[in-house]
Amino acid sequence: MELEGETISLMLHRSLHNKRIHVPVFFSILLCLLSACSEQDKVDIRSVLDARDAAVSNHDIKSYAGLLISGYEYNNQTEFEIINKMRGLFNQFEKIEMTSDNRTIRLLDDQHAECEQSYLLHVQANGEWRQINQRERISLTKTDSGWKISGGL
Repeated sequence: MELEGETISLMLHRSLHNKRIHVPVFFSILLCLLSACSEQDKVDIRSVLDARDAAVSNHDIKSYAGLLISGYEYNNQTEFEIINKMRGLFNQFEKIEMTSDNRTIRLLDDQHAECEQSYLLHVQANGEWRQINQRERISLTKTDSGWKISGGL
């Protein structure tokens, strides 16, 4: 990948040095650069969503709260209400196992994304296991500290 970056950089430098940029070459370079950014963003978003699964499975409210954008508000539910709802879930069930799959991530622009995914929630209460399988759409926003969940919970 580094070799490709060096080649692209060299091509762009030569074109600029010669004061002539071939439009198709320029757009090819731009597309390559944007595509690489898009893929890295998707990798980062998957990490956030996987961290959410882990936080729920481990009853880790601090990690869960850290995944939400500061000032989260969606469908009349604030960050505070979402965190309290999750605390209630942790208190209600002895064990929780959350897994997500069948993800589709769409980058809406360089700061916003949307993920549709299915999740399976296994919960244990009074020694009895139950499960919930649902589809969800989560909004994410890129901040200075990385991607954060900004809607859909």
